[in-house]
Amino acid sequence: MTPSGHRRVPAKAPRPVTTVTASHVPEPTHGFWRAIEPRLLDWRLAAVLIVLVHAIAAFFILRLEFNNAPILYFPAASPGAVLEREIRAEFPNDELLIALFSGDDLYQADNLRALDQVGARMEQDPLVERVFSVTSVDHIAATDDGFAVERLVDPERLDELPPEEWRQRVLADRFAPDWLASRDGSVLAIVVRVKKLEESRQRVALERLMFDAAQEAGLRDRLVAVAGPVALDAAEFNSMIQDSIMFTPLVFLLGLQLLLWMVGRLWPVIIGAIAISTVVVSAVALIAALGQPYTLVTAMVPTLLAAYTVANLLHFYAALQRTREAGFRRPRRVVYAVRLVHQPAFFTLLSTLAGMGSLLLVPIPPVQVFGLVSAFGAFMIYLVLFYLVPPLLVQFDRGPWPKKSAGFAWTRKVSYGLASFSMRHAGWVALAFTLAVALFGQQILKVQVESDLLRFFDDKHNISVSTQLIEDRLVGVGSLEIIVDGEGRDAFKKTGALASLKALQVWLEAQPEVDRSVSMADLVEEMNWAFNEEDPVHRVVPDNDRLLSQLLLIYDGRDLNELVNNEYQRARILLNLNVHGANEIQILIKKIKAHLASQEYPGLRFDFAGFGRQFADQQDLLVIGQLQSFSGAFGMIFLIMLGLWRSLPAAVISMLPNLAPLTFVFILMGSFGIFLDMATVLIASVLLGITVDDTIHLFHKYQERREAGRSPVFALARSFEVSGRAVVATSFLLIVQFLLLTGSHFQPTVNFGLLTATGLFAGLLFDLLLLPALIVLWSRLKLKRAVWAV
Repeated sequence: MTPSGHRRVPAKAPRPVTTVTASHVPEPTHGFWRAIEPRLLDWRLAAVLIVLVHAIAAFFILRLEFNNAPILYFPAASPGAVLEREIRAEFPNDELLIALFSGDDLYQADNLRALDQVGARMEQDPLVERVFSVTSVDHIAATDDGFAVERLVDPERLDELPPEEWRQRVLADRFAPDWLASRDGSVLAIVVRVKKLEESRQRVALERLMFDAAQEAGLRDRLVAVAGPVALDAAEFNSMIQDSIMFTPLVFLLGLQLLLWMVGRLWPVIIGAIAISTVVVSAVALIAALGQPYTLVTAMVPTLLAAYTVANLLHFYAALQRTREAGFRRPRRVVYAVRLVHQPAFFTLLSTLAGMGSLLLVPIPPVQVFGLVSAFGAFMIYLVLFYLVPPLLVQFDRGPWPKKSAGFAWTRKVSYGLASFSMRHAGWVALAFTLAVALFGQQILKVQVESDLLRFFDDKHNISVSTQLIEDRLVGVGSLEIIVDGEGRDAFKKTGALASLKALQVWLEAQPEVDRSVSMADLVEEMNWAFNEEDPVHRVVPDNDRLLSQLLLIYDGRDLNELVNNEYQRARILLNLNVHGANEIQILIKKIKAHLASQEYPGLRFDFAGFGRQFADQQDLLVIGQLQSFSGAFGMIFLIMLGLWRSLPAAVISMLPNLAPLTFVFILMGSFGIFLDMATVLIASVLLGITVDDTIHLFHKYQERREAGRSPVFALARSFEVSGRAVVATSFLLIVQFLLLTGSHFQPTVNFGLLTATGLFAGLLFDLLLLPALIVLWSRLKLKRAVWAV
């Protein structure tokens, strides 16, 4: 007995006959299908269209902008982005490039002079707003009539003091220790603050300039680390470009090699290469035409579309092989092959458009661009496959195809073998899948949302090593800004407001995530200390507003305007953090908000800005985006299935095998600690859009045979024996191509390739095992209801 209560039938499923005759080629009868049936173009027209597509694409691709700046990942109308634009209108950018120089003799005059030369060289670049080093930063010192702002280390007076006294002067400064100099005197840093940069290539150029400037100054061997947001984006850009240059051609060539192995004919492979190129270049060109940059996310488009084009070609070539085996000659065999696959291909196009299009619901612009461009690429695959490929095959592919289709032979054994097993043990198969989900489903709850750009690289990568080295010797390279608004103009010319800032800073610096904080209050304390002959007792905020106004009047340095606006109504507290992930930063922000709510800060309002705020917000965007995109994709594809099968049970049955791979992927992510980030947020929609294609091909053939009066078992056996071959072959091609991406050293590429390949493999198993089992159980239930009705 089976779990469903039925006696197992020992007889095997009938071995179907696969010969195709003219009667097997469906004539489009419905007006809609007749209207959209592809017409065979003249091959010369097809060639002209292909050349035209490549020419237009080249025009736009040459204008493609490469940029992966964090600000791109936020909707322009989001509160964080609006505040960021507002803040940058009053205060400098917080994007930094940090260079660390090491040596026991750094305070020698020649080395300090060389360090100043590096800073001066960087400051000459039009992309640089300001350079901070011990030879360029302000130092407030006492004078006979008050205080003065001077260089911490004056490069014009380096020979006036011995190295040890310069070191003591630097370490006695209020701000330089742990920021620009280590307390043991063995390292010095140059911090470069850049202007608003338009693209990542500018960041790469600035990083390169730092190395060149160090080389020119004779400090290249002492430059031990370069990190910060600029260097991090440059590392992402270089990895993104390297992966695109390496893996897009590899996936392309591997797809052609596998296609040759499967088909066994050279001309179909050459035509396939033209098809892949046409699809990929048109999609990349669309990115540029939309005025969107080529980002870490959209960099995955070429690989995805190249692999997906090969898979669709294989479905078409499988149908073409069947028409050839039936003895059709050119051009009828090509026309009939188109007719065999067009209707299911049209619905797979709709499902893929739904899957990719659902990414438009993710409130992250690069993800939306990925979804739009991938959907466009799927549409291009349809046009190329049914309008441009057939005339080329008719004209050039004249020789005989191998009868066994080379690599196709094993696919029949796999598809028919698994489906046959599933049909004979339907109840047990369904029960096994249900128990597996129940047993391992709790791992889904362990999936964590995280945006930590440093985790995109392994521990041995230069950016990881450099960041760790800087944070071991100096303060953290992470940043967060607390924006403080007072009540009207001159709010921060009142000692009470500054005392509140200082009280908050004391609490902030006690938090383990915060290495350093700087605000207007620190500068005012230095002014008061210097004004009172550098008496340590006076290194505090003045106790009356009149003295504060006098100090501010005397001050003529550059730092104050970076911490309070001209109206003294808005100030900011700059934090250096030793944490980088969105979760950790969000926890810190929540902790600060809780503290602010529990304390009295009269007349002050607080908000958060900078890179830290952006990454913290990104976590919520990812969660919202994943839920919205998955719900949108599932809903649209379910409606497509409902319209295709015109049966609610059939739509449900065809959707279950496609939800199972997603469940499997999220179980995998939870089990192995793979984060939901900018790359993995794409997986659900991509998988749902692709795996449903195979289900449609299989279920469509099953429905056709059922409508022709065949029994459920016979219809299943023939459908999986014939269409299952192409399903196995296309899945195999896609899996191998995506597994190729795991050879990358860039974690987003690795995760995207690994999880997509794993999901596709799971989707294949569920299509070949779970789908037949569900159909058999459904048929038994309908039969039982029919018997009861009688």
